[in-house]
Amino acid sequence: MTRKERAHLNGMIRGIKIMAFGAVMAVMCIIGLLLFLRPETSTLEKRDLAKFPEFSWADFADGTWFKGIDTWYADTYPLREPMIAVSQKLESLYGIRGTQIVDAAGQEGNLVADAIPESGEGLEGQAAQIEDETEAETAPVETEETLPDGTVRDLGEQAGKIYITDNCGYQLYYFMEQNNANFAATMNAIYDRVGDKVNLYVLVPPTSSGAMLDQSVVDDMGASNEQDAINFINDRLADGVHAIDSVSALRKHNAEYIYFHTDHHWTALGAYYAYVEFCKEKGIQPHDYKDYETMEFPDFLGTFYSSSNQSPALASNPDTVIAYVPKGTNRMTMTYEDGSVVDWPIINDVSDYNKTQLYATFVGGDRPFSVAHNETIHDGSAVMVVKDSFGNAFIPWLVDHYEYIYWVDARYTKNTISQMVADYNVQDVIYEVSIYNASSEKMQGRYATIGQ
Repeated sequence: MTRKERAHLNGMIRGIKIMAFGAVMAVMCIIGLLLFLRPETSTLEKRDLAKFPEFSWADFADGTWFKGIDTWYADTYPLREPMIAVSQKLESLYGIRGTQIVDAAGQEGNLVADAIPESGEGLEGQAAQIEDETEAETAPVETEETLPDGTVRDLGEQAGKIYITDNCGYQLYYFMEQNNANFAATMNAIYDRVGDKVNLYVLVPPTSSGAMLDQSVVDDMGASNEQDAINFINDRLADGVHAIDSVSALRKHNAEYIYFHTDHHWTALGAYYAYVEFCKEKGIQPHDYKDYETMEFPDFLGTFYSSSNQSPALASNPDTVIAYVPKGTNRMTMTYEDGSVVDWPIINDVSDYNKTQLYATFVGGDRPFSVAHNETIHDGSAVMVVKDSFGNAFIPWLVDHYEYIYWVDARYTKNTISQMVADYNVQDVIYEVSIYNASSEKMQGRYATIGQ
């Protein structure tokens, strides 16, 4: 082949490449213009996607309107999630990174944590109340035993709020003194209103970091000690409030499957150990989780997976959701945001659900109001749980101790604790929100409203 022929052939190949690239770009543009294909929600990321911005002359003038269109276009592009998955798969060809930190889109908290005061210190004018209550004589005595140590000691570099090591995700927590003090003050205000009518229990579960990571790892990330943060709240609770510290029990059992690898929630087993601590405080005998029928749902990929742009490290280590079916009843009714009421299983078969939604096996997910009636108990006992999504795996453990179990999600309910105590004749109120939500600035108003 002559030089002229080779040049002609190379020119043809370049032309074909340019035409192919142009055709791909044209197809992508056409897909982007198909408005009916644009999703409004992301099942994988469990959130509503960006809306097309409303027009205003002010936003038009300062460019905000155009930025809103850019965000909407990128966030709702029909092939966005498959393209992210392809990108991650291509990146994984360089080798799965078992240890990394990725940013968690939409997570709250400051990247610089407040210093946690020593017990007895705090905001000006706020005295710590440090008085250990004597456990009831009828509380079960736990046999001391040496359990395997599952503490994670691998180090990484900070680049966000999700730490991935050994193909497991961990959420980093940053203490905010004012918010935690406000949360404790709200619990005391609730006690002032209803403490003469009910027993008030406050349970603040740690994140997986607080239960699993060695403190040296937490310090290396510049994050906060969750045991100290929870102590900060508990030390400021009124004398009559029952503070349930689950951190020690969870750390004691951290070689077990107590938190998901790809999701920020605890497993039902993790919730069980918090339930045991509640039983100790209440002075009742907990049931043995080994005596329950179980339902298992494999290949769960949770919030860490979606927040990490479908990390291949997490994809290689999917979870199995194990649920324990209550003995007395597995039926409940739940009220949706629009007021409609449906009958539902407490532990639901989610075998056919999307693999990112399997945590929904517990109590139908997050609803404004739900109730279960255990007809095997006839003593009128009733408990009210004010919860976040950590409470979903916790509530089924209570079913076999009460005739009536009521629960509301702190983020969605319009009810108040005073109203519910009066309406449902409850004897126990359990306020259960994770340390992340207890520290959330935007949630403080919700807690105060519910506490009325």
